[in-house]
Amino acid sequence: MIEDRDLQSLVAFAGPGKVLSVYLDTDLADKSKDAVKLMFRTKTKDIQEEAAREIAAVAKFLDFDFAWQSRGLAVFASDDNLWKVLPLPVPVGSRVIYNDKPYVRTLTDVLDRFGQYGVAVVDRETVRLFSVAWGRIRAETEAFGEELKRHKQGGWAAARYQRREDNLALHNLRQAVEVTQAFCDTHHCERLVLAGSSEALSQIWDLLPNPLRGHVLGEFVVDIEASPNEILSRSLEIAEQVDASREKELVTEAITAAAKGAAGVSGLADTLHLLHQGRVHVLLVDERYESPGFVCSHCGYVAAGPADGQPPAACPFCAHEGMEATGDVINLAIRKAIETGAGVNIVRNNQELIQAGGIAALLRY
Repeated sequence: MIEDRDLQSLVAFAGPGKVLSVYLDTDLADKSKDAVKLMFRTKTKDIQEEAAREIAAVAKFLDFDFAWQSRGLAVFASDDNLWKVLPLPVPVGSRVIYNDKPYVRTLTDVLDRFGQYGVAVVDRETVRLFSVAWGRIRAETEAFGEELKRHKQGGWAAARYQRREDNLALHNLRQAVEVTQAFCDTHHCERLVLAGSSEALSQIWDLLPNPLRGHVLGEFVVDIEASPNEILSRSLEIAEQVDASREKELVTEAITAAAKGAAGVSGLADTLHLLHQGRVHVLLVDERYESPGFVCSHCGYVAAGPADGQPPAACPFCAHEGMEATGDVINLAIRKAIETGAGVNIVRNNQELIQAGGIAALLRY
């Protein structure tokens, strides 16, 4: 499993020489290993001479060292200065980029799509806990309280026994909350999905401490004996719905703020300018948006390309006369956002963002 620190290390890399960034669809459900290797050779055909050493290293890795268990693969190589292999949980579009910096856009997209969260499945006696990351269950555990049986006979004694069992159930749920909190702390689950019986869900909500309650994404009713696959599938649906809703809110907030001259910006040129100033809090990019442009060799300022494709006479930020062409300024914008501590959100199927130019941001000030 890759983590944020992997992305941070790639963004921070500043070694000499160019970097070969390789993304491969290694899902063998619909293709063979040889087909993946052929795709890699095809993608590197035009850079065989200038990236010969890095290409040979990746080819050797695919032949002898790759386990072929992940559905996607990212490799970053630069002579003796960089070698990083990151198995990915999902297929990615096969792509090879040979440039001055690691190409992190695809990796950022994968990280954005598969956030980590916990799932707590509860009833009156049991809590089952799951840590989900990269769309898969990473860890699970189970805890039991005292055995409870509802008393079906009538009368005073039955009511007394029933009250006792209800109190035991409440005690079990309180313990379930404590176990859930400890599990989330251990596995760094900053988001939580609740599941289980209707009765348990209606009771446990009031028992959650406010900080933990604020991390709940949603809930669903399911049998305590449900399979891990069912729990994973249903919890993923909730997480995806919440993320899509949050994306829509962020886009609307940014574009509305931009229109009012407040803490928001939209459009490539203005977003790049404020990004370089370190004013971007959250960068929002349409998943398909790419644009050529230029980067200043002195201060690193990233500029949108003019319609005629000619570089600016001088950097708009530092006035240095050394703007170099780059194929995708969006990758550089994402790198700059990560460098300055801004959040990055790769947005899907949002017409409002597309109409605003494919890129927008919420600002710090």
